Amino acid sequence: MKLNLEQISSIARGATRIAYVDEKICFFRFTKDQEELYSTVNDDFYKKTFATAGVILEFITDSSTLSLEVEVFSGSSRKFFAHSIFVNGSKYATLGCLGTNNGIFGGKWTLPEGEKQIKIYFPWSTASRIIDMSLDDGAIITPIRKQKKMIMFGDSITHGYDAMSPENSYAARLADALDAEAVNKGIGGEVFRRSLAALKDPTEPDYITVAYGTNDWSVGNKERFETHCKEFYESLSRNYPNTKIFAITPIWRKEYPTGKVTGVGSLDRVEEYIREVTADLSNVTVIKGLDLVPPSADCFAPDIIHPNDKGFVHYFENLIKEIKKYLD
Repeated sequence: MKLNLEQISSIARGATRIAYVDEKICFFRFTKDQEELYSTVNDDFYKKTFATAGVILEFITDSSTLSLEVEVFSGSSRKFFAHSIFVNGSKYATLGCLGTNNGIFGGKWTLPEGEKQIKIYFPWSTASRIIDMSLDDGAIITPIRKQKKMIMFGDSITHGYDAMSPENSYAARLADALDAEAVNKGIGGEVFRRSLAALKDPTEPDYITVAYGTNDWSVGNKERFETHCKEFYESLSRNYPNTKIFAITPIWRKEYPTGKVTGVGSLDRVEEYIREVTADLSNVTVIKGLDLVPPSADCFAPDIIHPNDKGFVHYFENLIKEIKKYLD
C-alpha cells in the first residue's frame, strides 16, 4: 500500500505545508512568504529553506514491512544525511549516506509483529522528497498527536550542524522532551533578520526558541545587529503575545574567552544586548548560552563552532533544565 499525500500529511510533523512537486511529496518548513523573503537574501539561504530539518513522520501501524524511497538534494553545506527510523522508541534502521547530499535512496525493512509505533526523523542536512512510502496492504496507520506546538528560530546550530543523525540535534531532542510539534526555522549562517520575525506563521505556538547571535558577532556589524535584534524580539512578542519565548544567547566557540573583539564588541556583549532589548517584553525569557555546552573541543566538530553529537547532549540537557523552570 503506497501512502498518498493525505495519509503522509496526517502523520507528518514539523512542516508548515506538504505538497506534491514533480510527483514527489515535499515538506516545507517555511511559509511561502518566508521562502520569498529568503529568495531575495541569497541563493544559499534560499536553498537551505528546503532542508527537512525537524520533519518527522510518527504513527502506529500493524504493518509487517516498511519501505521508503526518497530523493535528496543539498539543504546545507554538509555532504552527509540520514533518515533515522525508530520502532517503539528504539532506533531500528537508517537510510542515509556519508559523502553525498544528492541522489535517490531507498530501503525496505521487516517490522516486529503486532502494532508498533514508528517514528522517522528526516535529515537536517538535505531536502528529502518522498518518491514512495509503503506499508502492507490494509495496514492500519494511526497518527500520533503532540501536546504542544513550537517554532524554533536560529542559525546553523538550530538547523542541525553537526549532528550525525537528525534525532541528535538539540532542536530534535527539545521538541521530543516537550512533546511538541516543532517547526525548525534554522538556517546555516543566519543572523537576526527583523523581516523574518515580522512574517507571522499560521500556527499559534505554545513555545518559541530564538538562537541567533554568534554570526552577528562574527560579521561584526554593530548597527545592523542592534537594530535587527531589537526589532526581531519586538515583532515576535507582538505577533505571539500568549507564547513563551526563550531567547538563547550564543554558546561557547573557540574564540571565547580569548578577548577577540569584533565590531559588535566581545561575544559577551551579544548576550548583554539581548537582555537589554528583551527586558520589557514580558513573554521573553533569556537563557545564557555559555552555560549550555562545555568549553571543550571534544564537544564540537573540528571547526570548534558547531556542536557534535556529544555537545548536543549537553546543549539539550542544560537547556531543558532552564526551560522547565518557566513552564506551568
